[in-house]
Amino acid sequence: MKKILFLLFSAASLFSGFMLKAQTFTIPSDPTDTVITPALGGPYTVYSNIKNITGNNLTIKWKVVACNLPADWLNSLQICDRDNCRPSPLLWNIATSSGPSYTPVYHSNAAHDSTELFSVGIDLTTVTSTGTRYYITINMVDQGSGNYTRNLTIIFNRQNVGVNNVATSASDLLMYPNPAKEELNVVYEGVPDIKNIAVYNIIGKVMAVYHVNESSANLNLESMPSGIYFVRLLNSQGNVVVTKKFTKQ
Repeated sequence: MKKILFLLFSAASLFSGFMLKAQTFTIPSDPTDTVITPALGGPYTVYSNIKNITGNNLTIKWKVVACNLPADWLNSLQICDRDNCRPSPLLWNIATSSGPSYTPVYHSNAAHDSTELFSVGIDLTTVTSTGTRYYITINMVDQGSGNYTRNLTIIFNRQNVGVNNVATSASDLLMYPNPAKEELNVVYEGVPDIKNIAVYNIIGKVMAVYHVNESSANLNLESMPSGIYFVRLLNSQGNVVVTKKFTKQ
């Protein structure tokens, strides 16, 4: 009897350990949780929204845990969760390599798949520091019983767009509606290894970068003024795979 109880207790302990690590939210990232984004001018936004897959509201504690951005890059950066946008002085101190934590609540809907804002914005228009492979790493922890955690690393590569290009026909990229108003649907089923979608205006300024991991994406255009824009699909090496034009009304 003692042996049976011991086995039951061991199984329960293992199950509890598994539950503690059970996934409670997702972010659109590849298996390494790394986003490589073009760093050309600005301002622009890198979206990595949080999807709550639980049946309850989810409190996530997030904090910048690593960063090698030069001071002038860091001063132009902000991170936005569903509650607020925090500028860099509130995120990371170069001298002490530290920063505060924040705990926004991400709500769940009846289908347990509510997706809400998490993004990093940067403006490199006036910065003087150059280089590639600058990065920022953000730790996200579910503060509920699950204690599930993810690290999101964003790498800013200032030389990858416009230098390395992979020829793919624009006919492989479907965008609708075009002209667009508040959102644009992008479908690229025949184009493999797409990790980021970048939107540029007519003079080549990056307006937004969306991190993706499927064969289609819905781009929010509400903050962009009317005009002509270009969508560029980038692969995991940061190469431009295909470019296509659309109009925002």
